[in-house]
Order: sequence, then C-alpha cells, then structure tokens
Amino acid sequence: MYIYSVVIPHYNNTEDLKRCLDSIPERDDVQVVVVDDNSDPAKVDFDHFPGVGRKNTEVVFSKGENGKGPGYARNVGIDHAQGRWIVFCDCDDYLLPEVNEAMDEYKDSDVDVVYFKVAKKTWEGEFSSYEMFNSAIDEAKKENKPDAISYGVPSPIAKFMKRDFLAANNIRFQQITGGDDILFSIRIALALKRYALSDTQLYCVVDRPGSLTRNNRWQGFCSYTLACCEAYKLMEPVGKGDLAYSWTASWWGRLRAENMCQAVLLLPKVIEAMGWKKALHCFRKARKVKRWNWKHREK
Repeated sequence: MYIYSVVIPHYNNTEDLKRCLDSIPERDDVQVVVVDDNSDPAKVDFDHFPGVGRKNTEVVFSKGENGKGPGYARNVGIDHAQGRWIVFCDCDDYLLPEVNEAMDEYKDSDVDVVYFKVAKKTWEGEFSSYEMFNSAIDEAKKENKPDAISYGVPSPIAKFMKRDFLAANNIRFQQITGGDDILFSIRIALALKRYALSDTQLYCVVDRPGSLTRNNRWQGFCSYTLACCEAYKLMEPVGKGDLAYSWTASWWGRLRAENMCQAVLLLPKVIEAMGWKKALHCFRKARKVKRWNWKHREK
C-alpha cells in the first residue's frame, strides 16, 4: 500500500524529468505518477521515456490534437494516485534529500496539509532561499494560522496533501493556459482545518527560460487574470479580497503591456467579479505595471 503519490506533469522536457525522478526516494511506500501532456515526438524519445520501467512508477501518456495544460495533467495524476498523501512536483524542479525524512515524519499525521519551505536555483546554478514561500511560512507560524502561506502563495508545490481531503472537498485544477493552480490552492485554504507548518526545505524550484511561468505570451497573462478574478470571488467573503485584487492588477497589467486590446476585453469579467468601481480602480493600477521580465521575478 502506498503512503505517498508523487505527481509530475510533463511536456517536452525529458532531461529535467530525469533529474526530477532521480530526486524522488525509491521506497516501497512511494508511488510516482508521470503524466505526459502530448509531448512532441520530434522533441521526446518515447521509446526511452523517463520513468518507464522505474520501480513503483506509472507513466500516463495523454494523447490528443494539442496539449491540454498542466492543470489537466495534474488532475489525471490525482485520478491515478493511490497514496494517502499527494505530492506535486513540476518536471523542471526537483525534491531535496530532506524529503525522505519528512516522509517518515508525517506519514501517520492526522493533518490534511503539510507546508514546507523551498529553495530556488537559477539557470546559472546559484542556490538561495525562495523567500516568497519561506517568509510566508514564518509569518503563518508567528500568527499561529496558515493564512499567509495557504492564501498568500497559491501553488501546489512543497506540500503533502491528503488525497481524501482533496476528494472530499472536490478540489481540482482548472484546465486553463496559466494559473491553473490558483483556485486549487484557494479552495484548499477555504476547506483547511488541520495543517502543519514545517521549517524543512525539501523542494527546489529551478528558473528555466521558456517555462510556462517565465514567458511573455499574452494568452497566459489573460488566463492568469481570469483565474485571479475567480479567486477574488472566493476570497472577498472571507476578508482576503485585497490579496486577489492585487494579483488581478499585476497579471492584468502584464497583459495590457503585451496586448492592450485583450486587456480591455477582460473588463466585463473583472467588473463581474469585483463590481465596476473596483474594476476600474484595478485597471488604473494595472496600467502602472511594466512589461514582464521573468529574470526579475522573485522566485
């Protein structure tokens, strides 16, 4: 019987996927589910696909006319997961050795989510602390509640999540171009009652040029903006609306800098979420946002 299921969405990046798989402890209680989202055969050697034949590893090949995105792949991974806990890992990131001890520590815990700290690695190989995650955990521990990390950092990484908790609350990823994990994380925050905050750093984010969150495609900015609007609807009733408002202004501003016409077309959606007065104020704030440059993003 598996205790942990590590779910990895993949698209056109087998070299990093090999590194990710190598970082996962080969334990009898750890299942690995790799979901390939219709990678390009010109870029991926499917005859020697990473993970095929690896112990306790299932590789799911999602075929179709086009890739359906990381949200779809993660949902497929949830469906194939058999462990008590689900752990998400992006294929271009990897787990740190401390994960092995953490799996022993929390395997019988009665909490629903465990939040961990994160390291980051630049494309040039420099390591540092990922302060967006780590300072949020420190603040959450100081306040003795998880709001800073559960609402403040909408990401599925660096968490152990009970599979039954996700199922009972119907928590799934949106199947959209970008921001598929925002509502997933907010719904966890809304349903969460039992949690643990750990100082263990067990996940490493790698800044990679060309990855989904580090590009200037306006379609992704549009998707993020709409996801933030949906988050606002959920967060405003619990007093967290200002946070979702700031996310919306940031992504809407990046969209405006790349494609003004598309940004204006989103105005009715933002009005629907926030009301016209706040939506117009949000757009004025968005106009101050400069063009996107992933190298200057805090990671």
